[in-house]
Amino acid sequence: MLASIWTSRRQTVTLTRTARTVQLGKELWKRMPNLRKGDYLLARMALILCCTLATAQVGTTKRIVGYYYGKGRPDYQLSQVPVQELTHLIYSHAKPTAHGDCELAHADVDTPNLLALKTLRARNPRLSVLLSVGGWSGSTYFSDVAATPSARRQVSASCLQIVEKYGLDGLDIDWEYPVTGGKPTDHKRIRDKENFVLLLKQLRSDLDAFGHERHLLLTIASTGYRNHLNDLSLKEMSDVLDWFNLMGYDFNEMQPKRTSHHSGLFAWSATSNLDADASKYANSDAAVQRYLGHGVPPEKIVLGLPFYGQVWASVPDENEGLYEPYTGRPGEDGTLSYRQIEQIYLPVYTRHWDDQVKVPWLYNKGTKIMISYEDPESIAVKAHYVIQKHLGGIMFWDLGQDDSKSTLLGAIYQQLGGN
Repeated sequence: MLASIWTSRRQTVTLTRTARTVQLGKELWKRMPNLRKGDYLLARMALILCCTLATAQVGTTKRIVGYYYGKGRPDYQLSQVPVQELTHLIYSHAKPTAHGDCELAHADVDTPNLLALKTLRARNPRLSVLLSVGGWSGSTYFSDVAATPSARRQVSASCLQIVEKYGLDGLDIDWEYPVTGGKPTDHKRIRDKENFVLLLKQLRSDLDAFGHERHLLLTIASTGYRNHLNDLSLKEMSDVLDWFNLMGYDFNEMQPKRTSHHSGLFAWSATSNLDADASKYANSDAAVQRYLGHGVPPEKIVLGLPFYGQVWASVPDENEGLYEPYTGRPGEDGTLSYRQIEQIYLPVYTRHWDDQVKVPWLYNKGTKIMISYEDPESIAVKAHYVIQKHLGGIMFWDLGQDDSKSTLLGAIYQQLGGN
């Protein structure tokens, strides 16, 4: 029922935009008798263009962008990816080296995977495949390779060799994060903000020169954290990029020492127990508004969501475990895949829904464990948001953390696949 309502709303949005275009054409047609003879052909061409744009608007496709973690997930291989439900697959990852080159992070696994991409494309000829460069574990030397013209040329040429070798469709730069972010061991410079733009311009120029008749894509995995956003020149980057893969997750890190939503769509409830900035800005909508406010076109924002949950232990039985103190983080780095959540926790834990933030959470009074995660309902809400805000689509990390039925990807495809 919920899906049909939002499908109807999506059609309404599309038809409304189409109707405006058609109305423009009608107004132009009404004025034709008053045009000079020499202007008639121009006006007729403009009318045809309006109708063409209206038709194209109806057929606009939202991007469904899935990351595949090359190192692999238990019981999940590249051959299992349901590529028919994707528009873009981003293979993670390569990384800049101390010598300024671009190399595959796990060559023993990555090389056979990249060679097998032809099989995936046979199942979906429209699938575009990009190579992710960087990531949390691969951003150590980004500051160095972006610092000088020669270093930028070297790493760009090295990345393009991989693109050429495996017939890829572009690059996704995942620098986590310029200037102030990242791991303590990552190299950083005050000029990272400006140098990042210069690196992207070098990559864009080289991709254009290499692509010849086809357009090779350039995207980035981009932060949603308020403090890290100050370290990005969003408008300048937007002029170079095809789109931003906006990571709308891990917002819980803005609220230390308490449980919270890690991928909320809207602002949390403001209480005395919570950090004021986290309550206001630890959500995807606040990040999207920041991008739009800095001149990024909405169609260049692809909203990211997680296929994993954050988990906390020893959470007191208050407020069903939400916004409460904790003393431990079970799982792998305090996270659980949706596959694990569905198999182990959903059957025995109580599900709660935050109608303000538009995400679920789980809590068990016996184990005192709280889990923040995504499910088909929250994904449907985010998809509606993407349509309503005219954003470019949805991205997620990562394919291998979905369940065996690809439930979360299926929820995205149900909302956006036919758009």
